[in-house]
Amino acid sequence: MGRYALRRVAGLVPVLCVMIVLCFVAIKLVPGDPVMVLLSDQAGDAELEARLRADYGLDKPFVLQFVDYVAGLAVGDFGDSFRYANVPVTEIIGKSLLITPILALAALTLAVPTGIVLGTFAALRRNRPADVITVFLVVAGISIPNFALSALFVYLFAIKLNLVPVAGWGSFSQAVLPVAVLAIAPMGYITRLTRTYMLEVLGQDYIRTARAKGLRNRLVIYRHALRNTLVPLLTTIGIIFGGLLSGTFVVETIFNIPGLGRLAIDGIFARDYPVTMAIVMLFTVFYALINLAVD
Repeated sequence: MGRYALRRVAGLVPVLCVMIVLCFVAIKLVPGDPVMVLLSDQAGDAELEARLRADYGLDKPFVLQFVDYVAGLAVGDFGDSFRYANVPVTEIIGKSLLITPILALAALTLAVPTGIVLGTFAALRRNRPADVITVFLVVAGISIPNFALSALFVYLFAIKLNLVPVAGWGSFSQAVLPVAVLAIAPMGYITRLTRTYMLEVLGQDYIRTARAKGLRNRLVIYRHALRNTLVPLLTTIGIIFGGLLSGTFVVETIFNIPGLGRLAIDGIFARDYPVTMAIVMLFTVFYALINLAVD
């Protein structure tokens, strides 16, 4: 297992290299000029513009900019933020580093067991009203985008019922709505997969044999069927976690959560390339590590 883990970690290196190249090129192709954003109402000051470009190395050719960036990464230097003058990127993202993974893991912790229970419930009642209703709700949950679901939850639970705060971060009550919004789609996905796998397992010969031996139905379901259903289901958790990370971009912005997703959105609008690049790399590492843990 140790050798396998080392091979997988080593395999992450070329993935990161390709990601750095693609992300660096893509960011440079985005319309807009970070220096113009920094200058704002001083956009006509040619001397100040030239000095800013020299300070951030933006006056160099594209290839030299990339070489300088990679050289900095080699020694753990992600550069300085364009948006916050002379502030290292590590200092900016350090405050938000744990918020996004905690948010995604909380949503995953809610989605996985709930989805398994609902999927098993639906499979055991195949084609009955309970199954049809469960599948309908699951499809609806998967289909509704995060921003619409966020608005609906805020209106119902925060404004109308006044059960939780509208936005913010720092307390359990403030985390309820964003975690619930993030968990809805993966919960529906897991429910559908569990239902499909459970129906397939229930049709196997060893299940019929267990029942023929007189084992209680509950024992057959939870000891034999469910255990074998979980094996293929666990392999999808890495993909689900990746979806949760990307979902934080919208949810953190809507609920005013100071996580990496919101920081990335702010960095994109401000053309803060170093911050955006660092967050993309972190998300890649998070996604790779959760897949390694699942495997």
